[in-house]
Amino acid sequence: MIVRKEGVTLPCNTTLGRYVRVKMSGGYLAAAGATDNEIGTLQEAILTAGDYGAVLPRNVGGTRFYIAAGAFSQYAAVYGAASGYIDDVANENYIGIALQAATAAGDIIEVLPNVDADELDNLGDINGNLVLDDDFMWDWPAAGTAINAGWTKLETNGLGVIDSDEANGVKKFSFDAVAEAATAALYLDNSPFDVNTNPIVEFIIAVFDKGDDAALDINFGIANDGSAATDFDATTEYVVFHLDGNSLQVNAQSADGTTTVAAVDTTLDMVDDQYGRFKIDCSDPADVKLYGAVDKDAAYVRLLSGTTFRLDNATGPLTPVVHVEKTSNDTTADVRVDRIRVQCNRKATA
Repeated sequence: MIVRKEGVTLPCNTTLGRYVRVKMSGGYLAAAGATDNEIGTLQEAILTAGDYGAVLPRNVGGTRFYIAAGAFSQYAAVYGAASGYIDDVANENYIGIALQAATAAGDIIEVLPNVDADELDNLGDINGNLVLDDDFMWDWPAAGTAINAGWTKLETNGLGVIDSDEANGVKKFSFDAVAEAATAALYLDNSPFDVNTNPIVEFIIAVFDKGDDAALDINFGIANDGSAATDFDATTEYVVFHLDGNSLQVNAQSADGTTTVAAVDTTLDMVDDQYGRFKIDCSDPADVKLYGAVDKDAAYVRLLSGTTFRLDNATGPLTPVVHVEKTSNDTTADVRVDRIRVQCNRKATA
């Protein structure tokens, strides 16, 4: 491998076009698939198998060129597409913002890349993206005791938001078998996100006790408030995943003060006692995109692509929220959160 100031040269055993997104496969460059986490983009076409290719690594700052897989508008959010291309068809591999419109497949388009929150070591300029990434690996106060910084706990009856005995800083939202209304919630009261900073929020979460009655409700997502006492639906602006008691069926719902989408079945069911991961992508507040995987180590799957969840009429500010509640009932509950991550622009886009 030859290292250069802004790129590397790597071996290739096939032909590839200029500006293709590439990955390494078997020790050689190959075109990255739609959801592959590419290492960079080719700067010159490889015309003969066995040649070396010049790659601009994805962690190098500035704009870069990609090849469009189809037509899309200027300033569209673009994502990985097959054969090392990009498109505006959403998936978990968000690339960035197209600075030019594409009129047809094969167009070469300049893109402002978006830094993924997985690449914290490569965030670059301190004035770059804003990232909140909490594994909760810090001293956690007992139930009924306020947190001194950042998160706010809402604990009404029940067992509250408490430490789990598991590794990785897991937090447990739980109720005991007492016939009473109860709430266990966690949200950011003092560090909210502007709706126009296009936040992307992710959760690693599990249900260890789904309860035995529909009086129980489980919600997690992004909202303008997390303090609803016993009815999260009273919150006015949100996009959340929702589970009813005695069910592992994952629903999704939204409200932005103008448009409300009632709970819709995502067709994804959580697995009891197994951590899954979920993502809410507000890159386009007029069409918020949802992703999920019932196994936290599995790839995201786009959920409810035919349903439009909206936050464009919301005024915010917004916070990630986990909210577990029950009306007066003796159902138990045990919901566990391993990680919450939010990525957004440092400045509003509108």
